[in-house]
Amino acid sequence: MNALIRPLTVDHLDMVMRFREVSFGRPPDEQARRQMRSALDRGEIWGLPSEGETTAVTRLSLVDHWFGGRRVPCQQVASVAVPPEHRGTGAASTLMRAAIDHGIAQGAGLSLLYPATTALYRRLGWEHSGSLLRYRLKARHAPQGGPKLRVAGGSDRAAIRRCHETAGRALTGPAVRPGDRWEEVFQAPFVYVLDAEDGDGLEAYVCYGPSHAPGDWQYSLAIADWGATTARGMRALLGFLAKHGTIGKDATFTGALPHPWTFFISEQDVHRESGMFWMARGLALPVAIERRGFPPRLSLTVTFAVDDPLVPAMRGPWRLEVHGGSGKLSPSRDAAVTLDARAVGPLYTGFTSAEQLALADLARGPTDDLSTLGTAFAGPSPVLFDFF
Repeated sequence: MNALIRPLTVDHLDMVMRFREVSFGRPPDEQARRQMRSALDRGEIWGLPSEGETTAVTRLSLVDHWFGGRRVPCQQVASVAVPPEHRGTGAASTLMRAAIDHGIAQGAGLSLLYPATTALYRRLGWEHSGSLLRYRLKARHAPQGGPKLRVAGGSDRAAIRRCHETAGRALTGPAVRPGDRWEEVFQAPFVYVLDAEDGDGLEAYVCYGPSHAPGDWQYSLAIADWGATTARGMRALLGFLAKHGTIGKDATFTGALPHPWTFFISEQDVHRESGMFWMARGLALPVAIERRGFPPRLSLTVTFAVDDPLVPAMRGPWRLEVHGGSGKLSPSRDAAVTLDARAVGPLYTGFTSAEQLALADLARGPTDDLSTLGTAFAGPSPVLFDFF
């Protein structure tokens, strides 16, 4: 346990809800209170004490995320809240430094967060490392046809979760969704699925509800979650959306970049409606490397060091060896490449190449070595599908 922060209990629920309201402008509702109570029960809410009172709180969760087809334990940082009376005292910086230590102690390879402010987290080693993207598609632009979805039942939940994980494994970044988040997803009014042709599991699913704009006689499909593991599943989902093209106006949904539905639609009709960058920071670097997957036929060796004033154990120098789909990190006598602490997150996720990081003065070294290091982590554009 980090000595600077302490786990809060359900006795602190009212204080935590007040911190959230004054920090984020969100009046507490019953659902938010239930979620926060559950987080307190699990020991995920931490407070920063000072002179007999709590000055800042945050939620720290250990959640696996997919990188290179394998599960990497990551720290999710959420709801960093400092009330106005304690701002300007350095409380947020102190809280986040303690969060770094806590994540390392838990064995997290990376720390992930959605930044309300970028400057604070950059000073402490986080950097933009991927996207959360929301799209919109008019129902009448979706192609007709495809296999027919059926209404899901309660017995389909386990298969939906397996379908989600199979789809996420092929991407970079998505979380292995925790159980409490699945409970939120399954609250969607309508859930449909596509059975696999061989009868083993599902090829696609969609969880959604109708959404009406004031004065609009048509409705939108607010898709809480969807997943597909085959082209057949993709066609089924798009065909299902097309069937809503009379009264249903359009659908909103999250997805990768580029969105896979664009390959089934004749024009550029999948519009990016909103999005934001999430940030990542390196924590236990050997864990991050050894738990990550790499391309099976990729073989390379490169040395590097990390200029990280907050995590001495991450500095190295390191020798990275990639072979047979796995990576190994071992101590090195010297380093061809030097990385700023901020470079670790976007390099690891593949969001930014080593050459681009060098342009920002976040990486230094010979061009060939920078290229080799970037090649190790190249892959699909990193994305998250859930806000935390």
